[in-house]
Amino acid sequence: MSTRSKTLGLHQWSKEDTILSLYVTRFGCKGLHLKTESDVAKFIGTSVGSLKMQCANIRSLMGLNEGSLSDYSSLQEEVFNQYGKVSQYELMKVVKHITGQDEVERNELLKKLGKDPSKFKKVN
Repeated sequence: MSTRSKTLGLHQWSKEDTILSLYVTRFGCKGLHLKTESDVAKFIGTSVGSLKMQCANIRSLMGLNEGSLSDYSSLQEEVFNQYGKVSQYELMKVVKHITGQDEVERNELLKKLGKDPSKFKKVN
């Protein structure tokens, strides 16, 4: 964590956080079990304003002028270079892994079937 982040109590963005913000920038919350930007920010552990600034930096990397900021970090650039051109489906697979969405969806399905998810053993 940077000295500035420690001093100001700022969230230190991880690669996973940045991948989530890239997904939100490109596709919104479409397909996520985190239905709003507020849900995504809460999952990451930051504010909605901070998430929006992260997305604005990513928009700059995407070559968009409207609603963008040009002070992107090397981590944002690295994530964009790795995932910025992949399909929504491919990026969704990465995001589902980060957020544990497959497990959430499995538990919701079991509950709809009248089953108690805690009584099922996960087999890898």
